[in-house]
Order: sequence, then structure tokens, then C-alpha cells
Amino acid sequence: MRRVNASMTDAAVARPKDLPVAQLELARSPLPLVPAARAWSLQSLMGHLAVNQSTQAVQASAALPALALDSTAASESVAMATAVGRQWLSLHAQWLEGLAELGEEMGQFRHVNTMSKYVDQEVNLVQQSLALVSSQVTATVRLVENIQVNVAWWLSQRSPLSEP
Repeated sequence: MRRVNASMTDAAVARPKDLPVAQLELARSPLPLVPAARAWSLQSLMGHLAVNQSTQAVQASAALPALALDSTAASESVAMATAVGRQWLSLHAQWLEGLAELGEEMGQFRHVNTMSKYVDQEVNLVQQSLALVSSQVTATVRLVENIQVNVAWWLSQRSPLSEP
């Protein structure tokens, strides 16, 4: 995308063929297929998760009776829960730090003398907010996935289905 920083009288900015070229590029783009592509990606993921979750549920149900007889299971599960709690607290601390930084920046008075500079600053703050939310949501989902994988592995080590 071309950024325009010039006056209306600048000949380099006023190019009459820009609009038809941009319209042609948009018509050639896969933009109309985007909703279908996003839906297909989500459907594919949901199918993968359904198979994974059902496999893990079978392993867990097979391992649960064995956990009652396993003397180390309680201490290992407490250790896992403690590690998850530490990671969760770390995520929460990062979220609070990000909010504090964002709040500090939003609270600063900035003198601007044009509307375009004001809009640019406000959009920048929105982008920073979205980046913070995006990174926190991604990190949270990654933590949940790691918990699922680790618990499934831990249970598979105790399941009679995993023994030869």
C-alpha cells in the first residue's frame, strides 16, 4: 500500500489512473472467497480438535482408576497445577503491565496542530490496544493447549491402554 504524504497540488500524488488500477486489483483479489476460506479453516480445526479431545478423553478415563493406586500421582498433579498457576500469574502480570503502559500513553497530552496527526495518534493507540489483546489471547490459548497436551501425556503414562 502506498502512503501519501503530500499536498493536493503535488503532481506525484494526483495520478488519475490510480482508482481504476486499484479497482482492477481488488476485482482480481480473492476477497470474495475470504469468508469461505476462514470458515473452512475453522471447520478443519474443529474436526481436528474433536478427534484429539475424544482420544484424550478415552485415555483419561482409562487412566483414572490407575491413579487411585499410584502413590506419586497426587504429588505430580499438584506440581503440574502449581506450574500452571505460576504461568497463569505471569500472563496476568504481563497483561497488567501492558495495560499500565497503554494507560500511561493514553493519558499523555500531545499537542497536535492538524486533524491528520490527531487521527494518526489515536489510530496508533488503537493498534497498540489490539496488539496487547492479541498477544494476551494468543498466550492464553497457547497455555491452555500446553496444559491439555501435558495432562494427556501424563495420563497416557498411567493408562493401561498405553502398555504393550
